[in-house]
This record gives sequence, structure tokens and C-alpha cells, in this order.
Amino acid sequence: MQTTPDATPPAAPAPTGEPPGRDGPFGRAVPEETAPPAPAADADPPEAAVLVDAAAVQHTIGRALAHGSAPLRHRELVELDARLRDHIRLLLPIARARAAVLRPSTAQWLRYRARLDWITNQAGRELDSGLHSARQQVRSLAHDCRWLLRQTPEWNRKATP
Repeated sequence: MQTTPDATPPAAPAPTGEPPGRDGPFGRAVPEETAPPAPAADADPPEAAVLVDAAAVQHTIGRALAHGSAPLRHRELVELDARLRDHIRLLLPIARARAAVLRPSTAQWLRYRARLDWITNQAGRELDSGLHSARQQVRSLAHDCRWLLRQTPEWNRKATP
């Protein structure tokens, strides 16, 4: 008797030795040499901007960038880091949709793609264990999150994803 192969899905590909952050939970982190791909049919729709709670995003950014007399403790930084990453995860598809309508290889497109790639790379890094470096990392994520929020249609009338 012949046995038929199991209908199990193929295993995940083995690590290729690529540096970490190339393909992370936030998408491709390395700029591509070709024009940006067209949005996939299963990608987040431009209506995702409606799902963004701008007040919650601003509140998280404000907490991360606050210059109070009492510096944040590491557990508070971990909480802010997680919230900022969630906001970035929600805002990135909106910014990518905007990048898809820009003319490829123009200076504006290159700057925009470079910023998206930077944010993707930074958001894919783990929070540092040192208190000072963790603070700096959370502040950087907050600035990136603020920039992404400003790319949404309700903040920027030119943003038409």
C-alpha cells in the first residue's frame, strides 16, 4: 500500500543568517530597490484610520515624552514600550498605504520609505535592560509614533491612502 503525505502545513523556514530586524513583526525593515508593492488584498484597508484612537495615542506619547520631576521606572517603561508598539503596529499600514500612492524614486518617496524603514527597524528591537537606554528607546518610539499619527488622514489633509 502506498501512503499519502500528510496534509500538514510546511514548517517555517530555517533561519537564513540574515541580520535581525530584516523581516520582523512590523514588515520588511530593509528598503527595496524596486517600486513599492501594490497593497495586498488582505492588507489592512485605508479605513484602518477610523480604528485609530488618536486621543489614546496622544496620551501614550505624552506620557513617554513627559519631563516630570519623577523619572519613569523600568516597569513603567516596559508598559509604555508595549503600548507604543501596539500603536505603531496599527499606524504603520496607514503610512504604508500613503507611501504606495507616492511616485516611486522621487525624493519625497525615498525620504518617506526611509522613515518607515527606520520605524519598522526600531519597533522590532527589544527594549534595552538598562534604565537610561530604555528611556531613550521609549522616547524614540514616541517620536516615531507621533510622526505616524500625523500621517493619518484626520491629521494631515494631504494624507490620502
